[in-house]
This record gives sequence, C-alpha cells and structure tokens, in this order.
Amino acid sequence: MARQNKLDETDLRIMKRLQLDARVSNVKLAEDVHLSPSACLERTKALEASGVISRYVTEFDLAKVGSSVVLLVEVLLENHREADFDKFLAAIREREEVLECFKIGGRIDYLLRVICRDIAHYSELSDFMSRGDLGVEKFHGHIVLAVDKRFEGYPLDLLVEPSPRGRS
Repeated sequence: MARQNKLDETDLRIMKRLQLDARVSNVKLAEDVHLSPSACLERTKALEASGVISRYVTEFDLAKVGSSVVLLVEVLLENHREADFDKFLAAIREREEVLECFKIGGRIDYLLRVICRDIAHYSELSDFMSRGDLGVEKFHGHIVLAVDKRFEGYPLDLLVEPSPRGRS
C-alpha cells in the first residue's frame, strides 16, 4: 500500500479548490484558501512533488465535439493466471476508446468505461475483444443513456482526517 501523506486543513482546502478549477490563478487560489500567494504556491508545489496532485486534466462537453456512445463493459476472462491478466491488459492499454479499466471482485473480472463514435465502432471493439487471442470468455456492454451525477471531485472531507500538525 502506498504511503499516505499527512495533509492538514490548508492542504485539503487547496485540493478542494483545485478540483473545481485547476486553472485558477495562484493569486486567486491563495485568496480562496486564506494564504499568501508565495505560501500557497509552495504548498501546491509540495502537493505535486509528493504525488498527491498527480495530474491536471481538461474536461470537454463531448456533445459539442461530435457524436459518441459511452458504454460500461463487463469482461470475464476464461482463465485467471497472471499471464492471462497481463495479456488482456496489454491489449486494453493499446485501445484508445477504453477510457478506464477497473479490475474488480465478483462475478466479472473487469469493468471498462469505453467511448465509441457509434454502435458500429463499438461492434468492431466487441469483435476484437471476442475473437482475439485475449482469453475473453464474456464481453457485455451497457450503453450509458444519461449521466445523472457527474464526477465533481473527491469528497475529501469524508475521506481524509486532517493532520493537526501539518505535513510531515
């Protein structure tokens, strides 16, 4: 298990604010979290250096970009040897339409979040998964009809008990 960083309330305020808008200026961020700009920048850089902040991304309104179909796909492998998992994951990592791949416990091995241009594109992906030498026993997709709650950041207040002494 990865070593957990000790985060104080100020670190958490910075993280919560950056989740809402990672492009916020350091001056505005400092104002929002009640720090001087230099202290805020130092803390933000420390969060980046420690790996707590691992990357910044941009979210798009895909409806304005073009048509697409989002699917959640269940995958069950035929065999459960380490080599079988490795082979499957190597192939999945090469497919750009696979946005996320979760190894899960239960009746299936993986749950994928996939985006395709259209159903024909998904059919091609399904054929690739089913016919190939990937060891896939079952591949079942569920079309996302609507997203009723979007990811808007991690609930840091529920997940992290702030350290009273600050970072260590």
